[in-house]
Amino acid sequence: MTPDETSAWQRLCPLPMAQLDPLPAIARHLDHPDTARRLAAADAGRTPPDDVLGDLREIGVAAVYDPASATAVHVNALNAQAARHSGSLAITLGVNALALLPLCIAGTREQRDRAGAVLRGGGAAAMLLTELEHGSNLARTGTRADAVDGGYRLTGEKQLINGGTRHDVLITLARLADTDRFGLFLAERDDTVTALPRWRTLPAVAADISGVRFAGTPAQPIGTPGDGLTILQLTLALSRGGIGSLASGAASGALAQAVRYARERDVYGEPIVRLGAIAEHLVRAAALDVLVAATAVKATFLINALGPAAAYAAAVAKYACCELAEQAVTEGRAVLGSRALVEEFGYAARVRDVLLYGVFDGTRHILLDQLQWRLERFAAGSDRSGDGYPVLADAYSRTPQPLVRAARLRLRPYAPGPAARAATLAAHTGRAAVAALGALVTRLVDLVGQARRDGRWAADQAWRYAAAGVLAEAEALLAAVELIDAECRAVAGLPGRAAARDEAALGYALGWRGAELATRVEVLAADLCADRPADTAHGHRDLVVAFAGELAPARTALRRWLTSPPAEPAGWTATDALAGASTSDGPDGDGGTGRSATAGRLGVGTR
Repeated sequence: MTPDETSAWQRLCPLPMAQLDPLPAIARHLDHPDTARRLAAADAGRTPPDDVLGDLREIGVAAVYDPASATAVHVNALNAQAARHSGSLAITLGVNALALLPLCIAGTREQRDRAGAVLRGGGAAAMLLTELEHGSNLARTGTRADAVDGGYRLTGEKQLINGGTRHDVLITLARLADTDRFGLFLAERDDTVTALPRWRTLPAVAADISGVRFAGTPAQPIGTPGDGLTILQLTLALSRGGIGSLASGAASGALAQAVRYARERDVYGEPIVRLGAIAEHLVRAAALDVLVAATAVKATFLINALGPAAAYAAAVAKYACCELAEQAVTEGRAVLGSRALVEEFGYAARVRDVLLYGVFDGTRHILLDQLQWRLERFAAGSDRSGDGYPVLADAYSRTPQPLVRAARLRLRPYAPGPAARAATLAAHTGRAAVAALGALVTRLVDLVGQARRDGRWAADQAWRYAAAGVLAEAEALLAAVELIDAECRAVAGLPGRAAARDEAALGYALGWRGAELATRVEVLAADLCADRPADTAHGHRDLVVAFAGELAPARTALRRWLTSPPAEPAGWTATDALAGASTSDGPDGDGGTGRSATAGRLGVGTR
């Protein structure tokens, strides 16, 4: 991996990767061409990448998810690293952390020690929740746990389980006998466990997605029997931030491959990266890459500091990162054209694998349901926590703490209103687009208030979910502003500046995605007021103009990056590289509403 291909998650992480052992050694191994070849061969044969997994165990990967040493930062950094290279590898590793979260939340020391010993000995863990008949409705779980002397015994069948035929530690959701109460149980594979055939999945084709049948399998309760759904809710409040990091790795890997291809592919006498349409796809992918990474990194560090109290940030990451990562991969697919659909060129695996993350740990609809609940709270004015930036700054300054400690924190939920946060950021930067983002969120919240008063909110799930989707993507923009904008980094307690490339990508993200969100808000308003033409919305043009002012200078900066040498020489600065660049004919770089921060940093966009 060249310096130019460093993942956005790594670039935006407040901690250097060098401080997160054994991740640097894992990254070097995954970047080796022979590792890429073996991962591709595993996908081609639909067989788990056992040789690569063995290499990673020798490097010490088990320490990343062993309950005795795991931290949210290490787990999510590994997710992002692995997903850059292979979805099959990423979820095969990642399920270990997911499965062991209930032990961190409510397990005994003896249970955690036993699971850790299995991992250190080369074993793996799986989480057994789903049953084909009941899908995501876990309250209909049919697998039973019957009390016996010395513990419980499990009977029933689980399906679509990651690691179902191979993994040793089986964390299982089961109904307590004939009651309506549920528990989470720790079991181990023995002769009472039958491995059911693997499913042929579209994404992660080399992963072991299969079933498990229990026939009186001995098991220990995790926490109090009957508290299974509560423990699971806390588990998902933590794990969903990790899914955001998987999506971030997928987006960064797709961008890196598409950029390499565009710089090397010569069809018309020069690399296709110099074609405007191709460059635009890559610029959009770069903007999406930083949005996904910023959202995932923010959730990671809030989880590290606050534990389950960061559930809102984790839900935003789970929804927005997966949604935007899919779009990033689609932009790269447009660059490779037909080659993106040919297995031998490698990008086809990215097209498949990114689809998986949106259904992991809850489908989009489940996440939108959680987000619409929070959006309604914002509209009700129930939040009194201010902008929340002292808490966020503290989170970004924290070193990784043991996951077992973070998982057991019981703090007030952290969900400061986005309008208050946008107002604070706007006060620290001259970017018109940041102020417009605050106006957009305020407009959205006002519309929700109107919908509640009119009865539309209670009656129309689709409208609620559409509004919640806008909220999640607005939160992604806020996360990127906090981590990348030069003035706003200080608000989040972050020193120094982000990379010039990321500042440019932020500008493009604000201009492109902000304008799209503004349009979606006005569509929601028009839908809400369809029977009251006199209530036509105002301010839409002003919002779009404010966001669009970021586009021209950001596009110029990112296109210059795309056509620059991959490795940046020592002492290189974006100002040096872009000196003399000019925008295309048209309005000034500030869009008439305020000077673009991209132009200020890179010396472009003003004339």
